[in-house]
Amino acid sequence: MVWIARLLLFIPSLVAGWFVSQKDPRYWVIALAIGLTFLALGIIAAIYIPILHPWPRRKQ
Repeated sequence: MVWIARLLLFIPSLVAGWFVSQKDPRYWVIALAIGLTFLALGIIAAIYIPILHPWPRRKQ
């Protein structure tokens, strides 16, 4: 379970490292917030971009 969390927070932790030192206690809180932002943007993209989520087309 720990490995899954580490894989999901890898990219957000890299981005958080640009703004906060890893020794700062707020580091993982910021990484989690960035990860949730990426997740929300991914869901929004999957809803609104038809390439990522093609809707069934009606045959005419």
